[in-house]
Amino acid sequence: MMFDSSHTGNANGASTPLNPCVVGGLGSCETPRSRTEPCRQELSVYLLSNLFGAGYMGKAKFARDRRLVCLAKNKRIFFTGERLDQWDLDVLLHCALRSIDQPGGIGEIQVDAGKLLCDLRLRNYDQNRERVYASLFRLHTGALTVDENDQRHMIRLVDRVLLDQSRGRCVVEVNRGFVKSLRCERHRGMDIETRGAFKRCGLAKWLHGAVTFFNDGFKADITELHQLCGASNRSRYIFARLLDKALELMAESGVVDSWKFDGSRLTVSTGVRNRPDVRCGEIVQSSF
Repeated sequence: MMFDSSHTGNANGASTPLNPCVVGGLGSCETPRSRTEPCRQELSVYLLSNLFGAGYMGKAKFARDRRLVCLAKNKRIFFTGERLDQWDLDVLLHCALRSIDQPGGIGEIQVDAGKLLCDLRLRNYDQNRERVYASLFRLHTGALTVDENDQRHMIRLVDRVLLDQSRGRCVVEVNRGFVKSLRCERHRGMDIETRGAFKRCGLAKWLHGAVTFFNDGFKADITELHQLCGASNRSRYIFARLLDKALELMAESGVVDSWKFDGSRLTVSTGVRNRPDVRCGEIVQSSF
């Protein structure tokens, strides 16, 4: 099943034991797969890439076969559709986490636009409800294409949407592989309530995805992190300051414990070393 994996994985999808310093990068090793085995994407493709950029409720521009900046090795991943940001990831996660709670964790669920906005600490009024419907449209019509060896896989994040705008309710069917990946215990820290505390700070929400995947924190080059999170080009000269402000917001919510800048390097710690499933990482890449 696409996206489904029972192993702990690094940013390349390689199986790794718990507790090491996990290194993700285009230049690092990946577990070989049989050529007949279906391509399976780790959740890190969504949390550690520019598929969902570090903006929030930004203007959606259409892209055709836009290659994603991510840490997947020996894969080329393209996106066609209206560009997505952390608002779209909030909507997707709300639907996917509700799917996990139902029997079997697969199939259609009812989504109340007002409840979604309330969970994200956003005002429940007409314009924001329209933003929920627009996001569901983007998630359904956007498509990922994964090229690996001689295999090509086309994926939609949301398979089906039925809108009842007069009642503010929707019927949504999220990609079942994405739901199964999210169900893995090590990713349950990706909750809507915590993300709601970051309000409209898209960079804090993107970093929350990174520390959810690497639950003991990570190290990264600031320039590479800027590219990976899809921040705007005009922000590259002040990106360190933007990171500092986002991390302050995360610290207020207890998501991160400490962080430091060492020249062009950033180190983030969450202070969860007493947990049995602790993982840290160094986000590196050789090229895009």
